[in-house]
Amino acid sequence: MKRNFKMSWAFNAILGAFLLSMGSCKEEELVFPPHVEQEIVETKTRPTARPTDLTYQALFNLNLELYWPVLSDRVAKAEIRYTEGTEEKMITVSKFDEPTKISFKEYKDYKVTVRYFTSDGTASKLSTGLLKPGPYEAAYKLTGLTLEPVPGGIKFSFPKTSDRAIATKISYELEGKEIVRTFDSNKESEIIISNLTDETKEVAFKILSMDEELKVAVVDERKQAPGILAYKGILKTMIAFMDGNNGGLEWTNPGKDPATIIVNYQLNGLAKTVRIDNSTDVEKRLLFDLQGKPTAFTFTIETDGLTSPVQNAEVKAPTLLSRSSWSAEVSSTESNEGSANGKASSLIDGDIGTYWHSTWSSSNNPVYPHWFIVDLGKVENFAQFGMIRRHNNSTGGFKTFNIETSLDKTNWTTVGKDLYFDSAGPAVWHDYNVSMVKARYVRITMTEPMRASATSTHLAEFRAAGYTPIVLK
Repeated sequence: MKRNFKMSWAFNAILGAFLLSMGSCKEEELVFPPHVEQEIVETKTRPTARPTDLTYQALFNLNLELYWPVLSDRVAKAEIRYTEGTEEKMITVSKFDEPTKISFKEYKDYKVTVRYFTSDGTASKLSTGLLKPGPYEAAYKLTGLTLEPVPGGIKFSFPKTSDRAIATKISYELEGKEIVRTFDSNKESEIIISNLTDETKEVAFKILSMDEELKVAVVDERKQAPGILAYKGILKTMIAFMDGNNGGLEWTNPGKDPATIIVNYQLNGLAKTVRIDNSTDVEKRLLFDLQGKPTAFTFTIETDGLTSPVQNAEVKAPTLLSRSSWSAEVSSTESNEGSANGKASSLIDGDIGTYWHSTWSSSNNPVYPHWFIVDLGKVENFAQFGMIRRHNNSTGGFKTFNIETSLDKTNWTTVGKDLYFDSAGPAVWHDYNVSMVKARYVRITMTEPMRASATSTHLAEFRAAGYTPIVLK
């Protein structure tokens, strides 16, 4: 007998080939249909027609059904024999157009023999095979149970096995109290245990599955941490920033959970409240008037009927970004400016005494526009940048430029156009504010020289500033 098992979604329903082992038959002996080796076929329902070979389907609660092949008209009955404990069992079958149901006492493989008889008592050779009934339905409920974290809770998914009542109980402790949930897992195959607010701790569950009709009870224990609450996920992404005269909050809501954000602050001694209700945008900003003044404020987030603790934050100027992982590339370089100058890295080395210079000594010098790109090393909340001119030359610099940002160095967004840079004035920092944008790459394109006749350009240093997520309570 060849067996190849898979677990079906309904239950351990195996349509198993019970291939009879046959010897050669004489002409006058009982003749049986031929038997062909075949893979065991998995089915979710009972066969609609009898198969060529004797097959069986495992049923819940230690039962199975035998399906008979097409037999000779001379076959009057069949005897099925197996051993249960120390007792030999025998079942006599005379109707072959319907399945024969067998009930066992254990969930295991049984060695079963089958012999056919004619009406005058002539017997066929003995055929032997292994049959295994289906498990107890109550036990399979727990074998097939899956646990999945969901925001603020855990989802229990039980396999749907039949229409019979399977009483199920889930118990656990919450804040020192035992919580019990009772239901029929054939009527409610999915149960969500909610109000679990600490996603860092596993919750210990005891699950009881009980078949009251058969007096079978099975217990299992599982541990699972809940999913992070929706408002907690949003809180981790909150950034406070300045946008002109306004303050702002920006957040990410990848689950698109309806979120209400409420901001409270003081402006000129008056209490102010701004809010946005049931926002499901993945990326969202809330702006509020601060008249350009750095200001402390509080805010809360409401999701799924739960409100976050009050959070304290402050809108203030952006802070300089670390340049430890930066790199730069430029449209051209000049090698005749000394070992410390002319190259792209001089733009971001933190030394205003060194500088980058575009090519001027070749036979075919590049002309405007010139450009450089700074890779910030990671995605930053970019909001401000600064540049300082070469310290020992005030005649060959640029006057106007554009700035673009990108996440992938392929798709660029213009965040400033035709901006002015005074490369002829004092060698001091010129800082520029932009509306906060997520960026990894920054490209400056120099469009016009300070001196009309200049074709090359230079720059001492570039710096950038941005915002980091709010430190939460």
